[in-house]
Amino acid sequence: MSPGAIAETMGAKNGNIDVILAKQGKIDKLQLRRRVEFRQATQTDAKMDLLRKKYKPINDTGAKTKANGVHKVIAGEEQSSESNGLLDRSGFRRPAHSLFPAERLTTGWKTVRPIGPGLNNLGNTCFLNSVLQCLTYTPPLAEYMLARVHSDSCRAGDNCMLCKFEAHVGRALSKRESASISPKSIVGRLKMVAKHMRIGRQEDAHEFLRLLVDAFQRSLLTGIDSKIDRRIQETTLTHHIFGGYLQSQVSCSRCGYDSNTFDPLLDVSLDISGSTIAKGLRSFTRPEVLNKSNRYKCEKCARLVDATKQMTIYQLPRILTLQLKRFSAFGGKINRFVEFPLALNVKSYISKNSPESGPFDYNLYAVLVHSGGSARSGHYYCFVKSPAGVWYELNDSMVHQVSERTVLKQSAYLLFYERCGAPNPRHSTDPVTASPNKPKKEKSAKSADVPAATNGSARTTPSAPIAASEEMEAALESLPLQPNGAKKKKNKKNKQKKANVENANQNGEKASAAATPVAAQTSTEPAVDTNKLEASTALKQIK
Repeated sequence: MSPGAIAETMGAKNGNIDVILAKQGKIDKLQLRRRVEFRQATQTDAKMDLLRKKYKPINDTGAKTKANGVHKVIAGEEQSSESNGLLDRSGFRRPAHSLFPAERLTTGWKTVRPIGPGLNNLGNTCFLNSVLQCLTYTPPLAEYMLARVHSDSCRAGDNCMLCKFEAHVGRALSKRESASISPKSIVGRLKMVAKHMRIGRQEDAHEFLRLLVDAFQRSLLTGIDSKIDRRIQETTLTHHIFGGYLQSQVSCSRCGYDSNTFDPLLDVSLDISGSTIAKGLRSFTRPEVLNKSNRYKCEKCARLVDATKQMTIYQLPRILTLQLKRFSAFGGKINRFVEFPLALNVKSYISKNSPESGPFDYNLYAVLVHSGGSARSGHYYCFVKSPAGVWYELNDSMVHQVSERTVLKQSAYLLFYERCGAPNPRHSTDPVTASPNKPKKEKSAKSADVPAATNGSARTTPSAPIAASEEMEAALESLPLQPNGAKKKKNKKNKQKKANVENANQNGEKASAAATPVAAQTSTEPAVDTNKLEASTALKQIK
């Protein structure tokens, strides 16, 4: 054997394979020294999904294990001493305490506000603009941001994305803003949201949404012990708004043993092979039969048996975000129209052993749309429901009113639903708040007026500006607005107030008829009597 061959052999034995390959000219030394950065995949590989689904290990050692921070136990088994009474009969582990008091969150809007301005496109930032607009019109999040409770006690400093978003919401929903605004404070900190994202490059809106919410979560956990139990980490503001839990249950067909695993839920990704959202949800929760080569080893029977596996929703979120899988693993887009409702009932998709007792109804308040051939090309825009209950299209700096019919015709990519009268989650102890400050009270809006287009702005409205009479303003001011879902008080006093507002509405209509017409409209929607629409919507929220 030649000396060179001996050296190569010794090098191989010593693990210096890079030296050997470099000598053979098969690889450059610099290639091995170069740092390889990995990032989470943003596209779904359908074939890999099928393989994972088929070969995913579902048998852990022992009857009790932990999965994603939540215990997995035999259904109905008594709680162990180590759980300290935190496990329910299904094996779901409740947090010992909460970092954020969910009681601070509202359902619906506390105050009737006009629609805010559009957002300037700062160079392929339509994906960011559309996500920001959908979050800005998320009622519980927006109301908490407007109270400025977070920034008053934030520990993250200038790098806090939630503080930047709070300032953005305050500006976007301020009556002082009429022309379109630029979200520079958030665009300039895009690297803080995701290191792989670049300013000026189109990104996937769903990926940005998830990463932005993750950035909010990091801000909320700043200053909190990093070793804190994961289940407690899932009790922050963001999880109380967007978070729920999925249950994966495997049932043995021989002995009936149920193995439950729980995973945090921030959104639900739906297959769009069907023509409706309901079909997508049914497909998501459809039981899967485990048999033949894919049989399940029952922990109780200790043998391979046929079984069924089903994914359902165990704990409902306040805000249900649905992502429609429109992009293939190879970057292509599925343009199939999928019908979605304004009101969604999810009772059929709840776990049978879930403690959820309702309500199970959700109302649509935002739709994010993509036009184009792939996730990283084309254009993103959205439709949102204003605090006054009127739908608008927000397309970068353009803002104009649309009908519900127009919204329902969209080829949606993301759907945002708010739960009606969402109850607060149950914890084992009283909440331990991250901030002792109480939320500041918001001043009630004087009217539900929608501003007309202003000079220097691209935003337009397809109706004349409301010339609200003094009587109407006085009547609305005298009535304290309540969140959606509040119980109606049927008494003479409220009936009299309702009559006053209806009279004021008639006066407002007369006044608006004499108002100066607005400039030419850019919307293709038919003209809408905004006076009657906004006033009647305000009345519904006042009742």
